[in-house]
Amino acid sequence: MDSDAGKDIEYVRGVVAQRFPVYDTRVTPQAVQFLEAKFEDLRKELVPKNFIPFLTREGGEHTILVQRRLPQRFVGWHMNLVLLGLTIATTMWAGAASWEGYSKVPWTSPEAIAMGTLTFTLPLMAILGIHEMGHYVMAKRYQVHASLPFFIPAPGTILGTFGAMISIRDPLPNRKALVDIGAAGPILGLLTAIPVTLVGLLLMSVDPRPVPPNLGGSYSIQLPFLYQILALFIPIPQDTVLHPTAFAGWVGLFVTALNLLPAGQLDGGHVARAVLGERSKYLSWAALIAMLALGTLTVFGGWLIIALFILLLGARHPPPLNDLTKLDGKRHGLAAVVLVVVLLSFVAIPMQIIPPEGGVQFEDVNAPGTPVQALTTNVSRGNTTSFSFLVNNTGNVLTNITLSTDSLDIGNARLRVSLGEVRIGNRTVAVNANDTYFILNSSEVARVTMVLNATGYTGGLGQNWTFQVRARIDPDYLEPYDFPQPLRITMRVE
Repeated sequence: MDSDAGKDIEYVRGVVAQRFPVYDTRVTPQAVQFLEAKFEDLRKELVPKNFIPFLTREGGEHTILVQRRLPQRFVGWHMNLVLLGLTIATTMWAGAASWEGYSKVPWTSPEAIAMGTLTFTLPLMAILGIHEMGHYVMAKRYQVHASLPFFIPAPGTILGTFGAMISIRDPLPNRKALVDIGAAGPILGLLTAIPVTLVGLLLMSVDPRPVPPNLGGSYSIQLPFLYQILALFIPIPQDTVLHPTAFAGWVGLFVTALNLLPAGQLDGGHVARAVLGERSKYLSWAALIAMLALGTLTVFGGWLIIALFILLLGARHPPPLNDLTKLDGKRHGLAAVVLVVVLLSFVAIPMQIIPPEGGVQFEDVNAPGTPVQALTTNVSRGNTTSFSFLVNNTGNVLTNITLSTDSLDIGNARLRVSLGEVRIGNRTVAVNANDTYFILNSSEVARVTMVLNATGYTGGLGQNWTFQVRARIDPDYLEPYDFPQPLRITMRVE
């Protein structure tokens, strides 16, 4: 043992001896062992000197293991600012896109950027920031070294961020600290998310916007039970678009539930380790297996990313320095609150893409909504007549539809067939003689009129002639294709 190591041992022994009797000192390759009674004051003096004390029980006695901590290097506060700026930028992009979905204003417009920042970015960043500052302040209260929040940008996503985190740079002292530090962030974040959600619901009730018709390819979210409870206080009309502020509140509830999952070193993992001790590892692995199952068996693959993140950080929570002191009733109550919050805020499939579907349906004008595959009409020789049918966009995306007929002349009888008019609501679509092109929103119906010209008819009377109208559709998010079932039209010449 060199002289510096001997001085360190004497220093540590002296610090311990000031507080309680020491009757044995032994040097091991990893630690210096002491027997002791009081621990917290010792930790507060040794940790700043880069000595880490651990309180254990060996041979029926309390034992303190004191270990030197290797020098650590951490990134400076400049990285916190850079990540904060990037996250503000990505959440502004997400906010502008959310405002576009709510107001139909292009996301690149100044209005969408300004309103998206005001209604989405600011409330979301407030929820995340207050959440992390709850951890930070509570860590400082326990004299645990912690970093300022690191915000995580997520460019190109509808959230704009993967959340935020702080770096706990000292071992957590005891089970009480595990509960207090672990629960402080989610509870403060939840207390921020609830009024944000209520404000968003109020804005929706004052100015409800109907759900757009072409939902294929867009996202849908599942509302947790707590969100549904809040919606009881501010009823909103059915089939309305979620306001960006209400969406920010939903993100806050989702982040709260995610952080409180009892896995690894998540906030819920801290609380589980404090309550269950070493047995919390079983709950942690169970939560991870559940995430892997949800990510594999459901449409929300994000659980796989979250599970991988937890595995990289460590699925097994390390013990606190003092793992012997039991929790008091206050902390058990706080842990029960955490459990209730998880149950009220968790959803198995937070969001999913609505699968795009393309399709058209031919319908009889006299029976709208009823599919039809064949129509019969009459025409008098030497005259011109017309008949109509409906084309309904039965898909959930905006669809380009091209109609075409078999031919202009039916055989040698010189019975001419042409597209006459296409009306969509109050507007008329320009048509060609034998094909036309028009666009239909989901559930929108076009009335197609066809002209039968028998002025030059040379065939016999009472004869039936048949031709087909085909549809080629080009829906958004899908490859264009010919609709497999044409409309067969039979004409009887009288």
